[in-house]
Amino acid sequence: MTENFLPDFQPTTTHGTEKTIQCLVRDKAIRVTPEERVRQRVLNWLMRKGWRKEKLRLEENYTLVSDPARFRIRPDIELIDDADNVLVVVECKREKVPLGECVDQQAIAYARKARAKWIWTTNGNSHGFLKTTEKEKYQPVGTLEPLGVFSDPPVAELEFPGNIDDHDGIKRYWETLNDPQFLDEGREYDRRFVLAIHRVLFDRQTVKKELPFSHGGVHILEDCGSAWHKFGNRKGGGYHTRYADFIAATRGRVEAVSVAVNCWRRGGLRLCVVVRKPKRSHHALQLNTDLCERVDETRSWRIYHDGRMSKIRTSDVFEAVIEAGAGRWITQANGKDRVFLGDLPDADAANWEKSRGILANLVHYAIIRTNLREAKSR
Repeated sequence: MTENFLPDFQPTTTHGTEKTIQCLVRDKAIRVTPEERVRQRVLNWLMRKGWRKEKLRLEENYTLVSDPARFRIRPDIELIDDADNVLVVVECKREKVPLGECVDQQAIAYARKARAKWIWTTNGNSHGFLKTTEKEKYQPVGTLEPLGVFSDPPVAELEFPGNIDDHDGIKRYWETLNDPQFLDEGREYDRRFVLAIHRVLFDRQTVKKELPFSHGGVHILEDCGSAWHKFGNRKGGGYHTRYADFIAATRGRVEAVSVAVNCWRRGGLRLCVVVRKPKRSHHALQLNTDLCERVDETRSWRIYHDGRMSKIRTSDVFEAVIEAGAGRWITQANGKDRVFLGDLPDADAANWEKSRGILANLVHYAIIRTNLREAKSR
């Protein structure tokens, strides 16, 4: 079992001869049951993580050929991979049904028929995961790897310090955040920068995001709050920290995006952006802040990136930026071409008007890079 990671979700209700709710995948009204509420809660979470409707299959009929009555079984949810195989079977129970051996055996019967590698059982509040072994048996595991789900720390409300000189307030902030990389007193990094980007990402009181917001070709549609995620990079490393989650769109494509700041090596920071897609868990952008410039007069940082991508020419990245209508970002800094993404204000100077440009540009740039990598992989 693992701590709960599913956010609360209230599906749209309709009223006819009996109470119904609107299914997120089937786009129609369906009869409301406690199990169906759990299923819609799971679907809401999956879609926010980037799973498209066509990759989510509900109640697929399977016939048990060994049953004389031709009994049919129907998994609650199936997650389909890019090869159109069933990757995960999800068994949803009402909240009051405890998970255990009985629920596992029911889900295993479904998974065997679907030839799924993974099983997720849930009652909305508790979760169990199983994975096939080499002997084609399903064994309990602590991590549902295809979805990056594991035992996460709870997401606590953060109380931001009044200013950079509020040492007691800053100490309480780090303790509430409870992120080991920022609690390590031996690690050197610019705490002002972390507080500045955290104010933009997590503080819903000072930086009240007026959404939807459009800026230079990207549309930030929804602030989905924050959650602990584990995302990797192409070299096998990665980060586990608190990310801010958004729904964004460019040119008609809707994407689920996560943004965070992480420590990089000793004394460095990275602005990290993930465009979340099924089977894609690495960062679309890892921006090393040693290229950024502090401007004391404006109490802000000028955010630059060198344009580099693994196994893709930097010139192609710049060309993709121009094709996306963001050629104004390309500028000269210290004699080299750089992508200038905007100004990040100090934490105690931040508000939505000052912060929305840098947030939108970070998201847009990550989507551009994701689209470029997908185009190169075809």
